[in-house]
Amino acid sequence: MVTRKQSPQQPNHVVSVRLTADIIKRLDALAERTNRSRGVYLRSAITRMLPTLEAEHWSQTSAVYESDYFHQEFIQLTTPLLGHMSSEDPTREE
Repeated sequence: MVTRKQSPQQPNHVVSVRLTADIIKRLDALAERTNRSRGVYLRSAITRMLPTLEAEHWSQTSAVYESDYFHQEFIQLTTPLLGHMSSEDPTREE
């Protein structure tokens, strides 16, 4: 049976999270003032913040990837040069 507060579109899943007493107090005060549930505000906060968190993660991931790539390229370019230089006789004059 679907009530007015439930959404019939998609099945929802329960996620547990630990919050500080201060956050719960503020969340409860907001929910009481607006006659809404904690869940409304938690879903709203997560929905609004998730794109920012995803962008930060992908930005960090791509930065690490680029750094690793440039490091590998540097090694590939310099290894043959250093190998060639070490095989030369440093006392030999040209």
